[in-house]
Amino acid sequence: MSSNATEVPQVPPAKGPETTIPIENNRQVAIIVTSTLSIIIPTILVGLRFYVRRILHRSLDASDLCIFAALVFTIGLHIDMYVMVLLGGFGFHGLDIIQRFGMDTLVLFLKGILAFPIIWNFTICFSKLSVLLMYSSVIAVPRMILACRILGFLIVLWNLGGILGALLLCRPFALNWDKTLPGTCGDNRLFYMWLGAINVVAEALMLLLPVPFLYQLQMKPLKKLIVIGLFSVGWMTCAVTIYRQVTLPHLYFEDMTYTGVLATIFTGVEPAVALSLACIPFLRPLIKGNALRSTGVDSPYPSRTLGSKGPSGSASRPFKELSDDSSEVQLQPLGSESLKYEAEVSREEGHKGHKQPTTSTGAILVSKGWNIVSGTRPGS
Repeated sequence: MSSNATEVPQVPPAKGPETTIPIENNRQVAIIVTSTLSIIIPTILVGLRFYVRRILHRSLDASDLCIFAALVFTIGLHIDMYVMVLLGGFGFHGLDIIQRFGMDTLVLFLKGILAFPIIWNFTICFSKLSVLLMYSSVIAVPRMILACRILGFLIVLWNLGGILGALLLCRPFALNWDKTLPGTCGDNRLFYMWLGAINVVAEALMLLLPVPFLYQLQMKPLKKLIVIGLFSVGWMTCAVTIYRQVTLPHLYFEDMTYTGVLATIFTGVEPAVALSLACIPFLRPLIKGNALRSTGVDSPYPSRTLGSKGPSGSASRPFKELSDDSSEVQLQPLGSESLKYEAEVSREEGHKGHKQPTTSTGAILVSKGWNIVSGTRPGS
């Protein structure tokens, strides 16, 4: 017996959105790897900077506090990137995110990308202020201090403007993540391009600021070149920023989750590089293998090894000459008619001592002193 009944095909039930966002493309991997390195490397370098301060018995100053604040915001910046990848679908096309993971996932990404420039501005502001405060401490002349204060004030204003710009770009505010609302948004691409362009200018001005003062230092040419090089490592940050600027015209904000990966990576790497390089000049004692030696100025006066008999006729004690240039020497420029210092050098030979006063206009005066106590150790 045959049947003419037609079998109705079984339609599989509609799948709900995936609850876990898999790591399945190179864009996601690139974000996670660069963010991890951008947390680990600055944390290590800032930790080493504080370690050097500790073994040199130096208290933390305003520059150190600013670099610590910059580190905290840098970590927050890259945690935001983790969230956008693992919970917001960063690295996928926007349409794929909606179809696979649901609209709520895309909304979470849009909120994360809104927070990104706000955290970035805080990070950049504190890292730049740390460098300027270091300049004011090391090159403690009125012109340098005034220039650092003016540039620092402008940087704070610029970063505040960047934060307000991110918050006010879309009106109403919820339009940043809910595009169905009535309202308007500014030009996101233009906002990011101007923000980055001003950052390049500020970075260049900050790096050029100490060069005239460093050029006037009375040093051997090689040592002067090394010192200028230590102060100029920040040009690497400029290179990262400029490359990031090149990627911005290719952004398609309607598919920011896919087209914005490269620009966002370099935007996150930039403050991490700036923060790391700001610590390099403080690590020379570790690089030299002696925690009590740092960048200093060679003394123009002949040095002597203390080993001769003293006035009491005691036996020669094998004192070893100290090469201690660990102090945070404040550098003063040469050639200023308004600056005049007197240096006094004393030399003791046997029972007689004499002083050689010298006067130098606009010179750098570095004063050092040691109290040497000698005696026999108990039990020796």
